[in-house]
Amino acid sequence: MGHPLLVTNVGYDNNDELLLKDFLTQGREMLDKAGVKNITTNDNHWAPGRDIHEMGGCRMGKDPKTSLLNGHNQLHNCKNVFVTDGACMTSTGNASPSILYMALTARAANFAVAELKKEIYRPFTPNPEPRRQYHRAPSP
Repeated sequence: MGHPLLVTNVGYDNNDELLLKDFLTQGREMLDKAGVKNITTNDNHWAPGRDIHEMGGCRMGKDPKTSLLNGHNQLHNCKNVFVTDGACMTSTGNASPSILYMALTARAANFAVAELKKEIYRPFTPNPEPRRQYHRAPSP
């Protein structure tokens, strides 16, 4: 049987390429209007994730049909896995989200510890069925 293997595939689609082209064109136009000289633009064709914070690959949500993570950054269908990087978000409000990732990690860790404590310190509940006692039959 073994363990399930996670297979991922990442790349740029046509819309990504169009967005990049538009970014370079508008950036050049803005710089030109600001009086900048000798403007060059370049698409270095780097692989996804090399120079930016990729986000949104493992969305957080309430419904396991539309998201992979619950509100504690825990996989809906695999409770011992937490994802605390930018994958849980679709975008970020700042240029360097590392402090946000640290906060998500701290929150998820606190939740995981609390859940473990519930398991460890769960009050003992005796088995409602009485124990059966077995006796040896007397020797003849």
